[in-house]
Amino acid sequence: MNWINPKIIIGNTATGDYYYDRPEIIGEIWQQILIGNHVLLAAPRRVGKSSIMKHMIDNTVDNYRCKYQNVQGLDSAEHFFKSIYELIKSCMNFNQKASEWLRLLKETGIEEVSITGTLKIRERSINFLEAVNQLLLKLKQNDYKIVFLIDELPEVLHNLNKNNNKEDAVIILKTLRRWRQEDQFSNFRLVLAGSIGIYHVIKTIEGRNVDCNDFHKVKFAALTNEEAIDYILWATGNKATIRYTEVLMQYLLSKIQYCLPYFINLMLDEINSKARKNHNPAITVNDIDRAFDEVVKNSDHFKDWKSRLFDYMPLADAEFVNEVLIFIAHKNTISMQKLYDIAIRHGKKDTYMDFIDGLEEDGYITEENNTYFFVSPFLQAFWKRNNPVYHG
Repeated sequence: MNWINPKIIIGNTATGDYYYDRPEIIGEIWQQILIGNHVLLAAPRRVGKSSIMKHMIDNTVDNYRCKYQNVQGLDSAEHFFKSIYELIKSCMNFNQKASEWLRLLKETGIEEVSITGTLKIRERSINFLEAVNQLLLKLKQNDYKIVFLIDELPEVLHNLNKNNNKEDAVIILKTLRRWRQEDQFSNFRLVLAGSIGIYHVIKTIEGRNVDCNDFHKVKFAALTNEEAIDYILWATGNKATIRYTEVLMQYLLSKIQYCLPYFINLMLDEINSKARKNHNPAITVNDIDRAFDEVVKNSDHFKDWKSRLFDYMPLADAEFVNEVLIFIAHKNTISMQKLYDIAIRHGKKDTYMDFIDGLEEDGYITEENNTYFFVSPFLQAFWKRNNPVYHG
């Protein structure tokens, strides 16, 4: 009855007391915004992109207003621009230039604004793209700027393209580029994030990456050893029932190696659950080993890393990438020559490094001395367990 769990969350976005601050990443994002850049959060899934974006909403800087929107599930350009329209409305200051705002809002389809700012809208008659363009132009008259924090845009673009609505995906890409490039739209900044590589998605849609090459890329690195120890101490605090000695923490991190908070959380949760079931908070390195094996067996934690390859890529491309990952899972590393040999067999002689770069960007593999290996023992163990035999 007195057992206290560690302060971790798995699956949902970590906010409030469950949010672990990454001030170096937040600082770089704001540095780029303040000098006028738009930002792309370049990171694999589960590293905390959404948590950081939500944290920025309530921890902004002077003269900026941050508005967050997860656009996952939007199925048209109209719905996308409507979501931006709603974000702009939510941060309007109706006390400033009230009559001018009212005139503009009525022009874009808003019939009535109450004292509290409640809006009555003729939404069916609104051209949301045109309405957003007009509202963005009016932002230059305000003494504040808006930062639009847009989550999961690559998935929206991918789904539009996959569902034979490439035209809408292109409209969104071209409009976002226009907003970023034209001075008349200089009073807002975009911060984009997504769990799949936006460069791969754009190249699939348009055959090139030009529509996002002007973003400043902010990378999410895994925690250093010192940061990871601090994270464990933060998660267990002074109250958690299970306590970790320096030796146990170092052993735990040696098993994880690629220290994303999500991977640490999986281990802390598994260790805590088993210890609580056994009514024994005194853990050993054997408990850590068993927890690692159990986490790998729970494919729900990692199956999306594989399934999305086949969802977001044509079958022939996904089969090539998957064979590379299976080879690494069984052989630990892959050389440039072996990569080339597999690429030739799959007919990828001229494009195979684009796929390898994509795997690096999305947090599957990394490179050292011209050889590639999994960034995480978790992913390697999952891929090997999911593909127990290699027939290369």
